[in-house]
Amino acid sequence: MAVTHTWSVSDQLQTRTQDGLDEVVFSVVWRLNSEETVDGTTYSISSANQISLNTDNLDPATFTSFADLTEAQVVGWAKSTIDANAAEGEGVTCAEWEAGHDRKIAKQINPPTAVETAPWATANP
Repeated sequence: MAVTHTWSVSDQLQTRTQDGLDEVVFSVVWRLNSEETVDGTTYSISSANQISLNTDNLDPATFTSFADLTEAQVVGWAKSTIDANAAEGEGVTCAEWEAGHDRKIAKQINPPTAVETAPWATANP
């Protein structure tokens, strides 16, 4: 199977009045949950962070009122900001976050190290 990645945002959004518009969302907490099930065992990892959204040059004609926001829309804003910040050398892209989760889950499924009892150890010292 493959790792399933799910992006979400907290339902607690930071807003402000800006450029004559009320309840402008300017900061959100995003979360990336990733999981894979192998032979009935589910392996998972989660990351989260707060991010400031770019609210420069708001257009009242295309502004979505707070009451009409959807989680998908705000997740899209967060992911766009993550990718834009990475392009400016600040952090990593969404695809890199997901690839990192893929690697960590692969290590959970097939750990690269193990703890073994030395061959000279006795079962009952």
